[in-house]
Amino acid sequence: MTTGSDIRWEREEDDRWAANFEIQFRLEHRPPAGLTERILSEVHEMVTETGVPARELFGDARQYADSLAGERIDDSHVSKTNLAGDTAGGVLTTTLVYAGIVGCLLSLGRWLRANTAIEVSAASLVGVGSLVVAALTLCLAVALRTAGRRSAFAASTGTCLVSAAIGAAAFTALSQQVLFSLPVWVPLAVSGALTVAAHRLPDSTADEWLRPRRTQDGEAWLAHLEALLRGRHGLSAQAAREHVAEARAHLAETPGTTARKAFGDVEMYALGLGGGPRRTERVNRRKARLAVLSALLIAGLCVLKLTTYVAVGSFWFWFLAVAVAVWIAQAGLWLANRHQQAS
Repeated sequence: MTTGSDIRWEREEDDRWAANFEIQFRLEHRPPAGLTERILSEVHEMVTETGVPARELFGDARQYADSLAGERIDDSHVSKTNLAGDTAGGVLTTTLVYAGIVGCLLSLGRWLRANTAIEVSAASLVGVGSLVVAALTLCLAVALRTAGRRSAFAASTGTCLVSAAIGAAAFTALSQQVLFSLPVWVPLAVSGALTVAAHRLPDSTADEWLRPRRTQDGEAWLAHLEALLRGRHGLSAQAAREHVAEARAHLAETPGTTARKAFGDVEMYALGLGGGPRRTERVNRRKARLAVLSALLIAGLCVLKLTTYVAVGSFWFWFLAVAVAVWIAQAGLWLANRHQQAS
C-alpha cells in the first residue's frame, strides 16, 4: 500500500510504481493537498479497468510525475511557494519541527550522560531563554522572508540577533550560582510538545497568519513585489530592483492607474517574472549550495570530534554516523535528480 494513500494495489509492481510516483511528485513538485491522492485514484481506476500494469500505461513513474506537474499544479499554487516548493506556512511549520527535534536531541544527550537533573543559574536561565527566543524568531524570520513581508522579516531578524547577543553575554556576565534544579525530562517534554504542535499545525493556517494585507497598492505593492522576487523566487537584489524599476516606470507612464489594476495580483506577477527555466536553474543552484554547505558542516564536525577520542556507541559517535548517512542520502538524491534531468 502506498504511503499516505488508502489505495490497495493488486500487483506488487503497481504498488512500487505508485510509491515511486508519490515520492517524486511530493518531494520534487510539492503539490497542493489532496492532488497526489486524486491522481493515484485515477491511475488505480485505469489499471483496474484495463488490467494493464501502471508502468505500461503511464511509463516510468518519476517521468510521469514530472510531466503531470506542469499540467495539474496550477500557477496559483506555484505562486505561493518558494524554490523548495514550500509555502510560507510550510516553511514556518517545518523549521519549528526542526527546532523541536534539536531540542529533543540536546535533552536526550544530557540524559544519556547520566545527568537526570539540570542545575539552573541566573546565567543559564537568561542565556538559554534568550537563545530559545533567538531560535524561534529565526524560524519566523525565514517564513516571513518567503511570505514577502520585508518589514516583519527585518524586525524578526533584528530580534533574533539581539536575543542571541543577550544570551551570549548572559553566560559570562551573570552569576553562575545555582538557583534550582530542573528534571531533564522537562526540556525534553517542552521540545517534544513543540515538535508535535508544529507538525500538526496545518500549513494553510500558518499561511493565513503570515499573509500580508490584500489592500496593498502603490509603493507598498512594489515593495512587496521586490520582497517576493528576492525571498520567494530567489532572484538577486539587482535583478529584483530592475523588475521593480520597470514596473514603477510603467505606472509613471499611465497616471491614475494603480499597480493592482495594471499588473494584477502581486504573487502571480512575481511568478511571471521569477518563473520559467531560470527558476529551475535557481532551484538546482540552491540544491548544490545546500549539499556543499552540509558537506562542509559535517566535515568540520568530524574533524573537530575525531581529533579527540570518540568512543564507539557514544552520543557523538551516533550523531556523526547519522549526519554522514543523511548527507550521503541527500547527495545521492540530488545527483540522481541531476542525472535524470540531463538524460
